[in-house]
Amino acid sequence: MAKVFLINPGSPERYVTAGERYIALGPLYLSSYLKKNGHQTRFVDINNEQIARFDKKEAFELQGFYAKRIKKIVDDFQPDLIGVSVHYSGRFRPALEVIELLKKEYPRIPIVIGGIHPTIFPQSILEEYPIIDFIIQGEGEVSLTQLVETVAGGKSAYADIDGLAYRTDGKVVVNPKTNFIEKMDEIPFPDYDLIDLKEYYFDTSKWFNPKGLPIHVSVFILSSRSCPRRCTYCSMFMAHGPTYRARSAENVVDEIEYLYHRFNQRYFSFMDDNFTLNKPRALKICQEIADRKLDIQFDTPNGLDLNTLDEDVLRALVGAGLIRTCLAVESGSPEIRKSIHKRIKQEKIYEVFEAVKKFPTLVYNVFFIIGFPNETFETLEETYRLIKKLELKSAVLSFATPFPGTKLYEECVANHLIEMDYSKFHNFENLYYAHKDPFIKPYKLDKKDLVDFRLKVYKELNLTRYLKNLV
Repeated sequence: MAKVFLINPGSPERYVTAGERYIALGPLYLSSYLKKNGHQTRFVDINNEQIARFDKKEAFELQGFYAKRIKKIVDDFQPDLIGVSVHYSGRFRPALEVIELLKKEYPRIPIVIGGIHPTIFPQSILEEYPIIDFIIQGEGEVSLTQLVETVAGGKSAYADIDGLAYRTDGKVVVNPKTNFIEKMDEIPFPDYDLIDLKEYYFDTSKWFNPKGLPIHVSVFILSSRSCPRRCTYCSMFMAHGPTYRARSAENVVDEIEYLYHRFNQRYFSFMDDNFTLNKPRALKICQEIADRKLDIQFDTPNGLDLNTLDEDVLRALVGAGLIRTCLAVESGSPEIRKSIHKRIKQEKIYEVFEAVKKFPTLVYNVFFIIGFPNETFETLEETYRLIKKLELKSAVLSFATPFPGTKLYEECVANHLIEMDYSKFHNFENLYYAHKDPFIKPYKLDKKDLVDFRLKVYKELNLTRYLKNLV
């Protein structure tokens, strides 16, 4: 039996705002899998503590929190391994801060990090930061279990661990990530015994709530992993693997029902890369919710693929409790959509939006990405015309981001379209949130053209919540 201490780091101070709390699903999945294999775990969520202090208008000081909470767990629990989640680029610097404190006091306890950010940059991170001993790329349940058993057993057979990055003889070795869990129903549910769910409750009184059910906090449900679409800009296949794998409808609703009865949870968020990819499965999930008389509400914040939607699917989703969603259009230009492998016909876009408008209890936002290499004034205008034609009340316009490992990144590097030192991307905390400045200079546009276009759209839609962060 081995012991693993899992940590969810905080966020940069400027990103901490009052409001929504997020339960770190990754560490909870890792904990349940480790326990299934006979190991012990402990967990601390620095991010939630940071937000709680912010809500109370109290200062959060990591050194004090470390001395009061983290050090006590390490001293009492005596872990064989410490795992730190780096879900996205903004969490990397805060993760380094807590790792520095741990390494200074406990230099012999190995530290592993995981998450989409270190998955993309294993070589660069280990080369620059000796305080990090290991990186687990992508889906981590099996690899982390193998790593802690290797470490606790006093062995060094790291070459046999799939997706592990480590050092040997002063050199960084990155094992390819090739194995992913196929039988998804065999993965135990996230370990909610690891947290007090009520510590994540926050004021949701202003949330859209057509059923008037208690919300408190949204609990994440991951019903499938990966997506077969392979859009040129998307890096999630690096974390979830190249093959779509789904849990059965019964298993998914078993988890919802467990949370429903044990914690009186009534609100959920499906965090899949492509929740409705398999239409029969999506319909079966909805039917299972109805058959079990689970009176819930849920949303799909990662966005739904328009090619998987029709009025029947939307009716089933809304009937099961869907009240908020995001629709991933990405561009109003058929040429751009084709070039990024987002193969949605213009007629399908109109069809889906006509269907969505038939459900008054469903609110939606729309995702667009601007600034791909072949973006022009004409393609931007096509996006603008589509926004006007669809009569959108809300839209999110993101700048195209060239994540290493994607086709978009390869094109940008080959044609010198990234006007910054991309060898330092692993230290750039805004990689996932390019709020003000584009990463890419399109062939026929200046970056300022993209900034001006986004401001124009946001002003026309009167989206003050976005504008205040941009001007």
